[in-house]
Amino acid sequence: MNSLRKLAVVLVVAVLLAGCGGDRDIAGVGDAVIRLSDVEALFDGDIPSDDVLRDMLFSKIAIEVMTQALATQYGAAPDAAQAEVYAGQLEQYLAESGYTLADYLGVENASAEMLRMHSTVLALQQAALDELMVDDEVVDELFADPGTMTNVCVKHVLVGTAEEAEAVMARLAAGEDFAAVADEVSLDTNTEGGDLGCASAGSYVDEFAEAVLTATLGEVVGPVESEFGFHVLVVSERTIPTREEYLADPRAALSDTQLSQIWAGWMGEVLEAADPWVAAEYGTWTPTGIDAPATETTTTTTG
Repeated sequence: MNSLRKLAVVLVVAVLLAGCGGDRDIAGVGDAVIRLSDVEALFDGDIPSDDVLRDMLFSKIAIEVMTQALATQYGAAPDAAQAEVYAGQLEQYLAESGYTLADYLGVENASAEMLRMHSTVLALQQAALDELMVDDEVVDELFADPGTMTNVCVKHVLVGTAEEAEAVMARLAAGEDFAAVADEVSLDTNTEGGDLGCASAGSYVDEFAEAVLTATLGEVVGPVESEFGFHVLVVSERTIPTREEYLADPRAALSDTQLSQIWAGWMGEVLEAADPWVAAEYGTWTPTGIDAPATETTTTTTG
């Protein structure tokens, strides 16, 4: 009987311990709560470390914060169908490339649920940009900087020294074909004939952007020094859309860099203003991450 009694006590203690470490609310934003199981589902197997747990918990909170802000500010929401499209594209890329999801995301034991979270962020970014690009305040800021909205068509030759740039300019002044010279000596091997096409001046590094904004159209300009080397360039066209033209197709007027800046600016403002709660044993919320508790405890074992 004593053995049976001891066995019963062990079983009860095991159940209690499992209950203490089991699923529970660990964070919240407004009426939305994030449970431990929501974070655990992001992994196939153990969560690699408490730092990784905090990173993923921060991601879950940040997504909820931005989703709520998007609804409050614009009455908009990320498109679930679009998120599924992104997930399918990523799955196809992984299958074709041979990368694992863990390799791609840089997170050990990443699960299919983490892939869906990643795709949700992309859909959230898309939905936010759709609203932000036409927001009056954002548009005012864009048009306040001529470089941001000026579209330039430019070609260049990139070389390593000022002397090489001067030699290129001498060859062009002597009548040599720009494209031929560019194909022969330019360090920028991603262009054909040195042609960069047409893009926002704001998408270029500062020194190059300043040059393309002030260059006389059709004339050879240089040497222009940037972090990449020395440029000899020719601007063939420079246009600024009207506000109405911009609003008719804002994505056509903005570079990927500018879109990223608009998204990052909004995200930073929203996270800075957020006031979510986090269970004390998991750390303290900040707009850039979750700080570890003052006394680190093991939170990844859920027993």
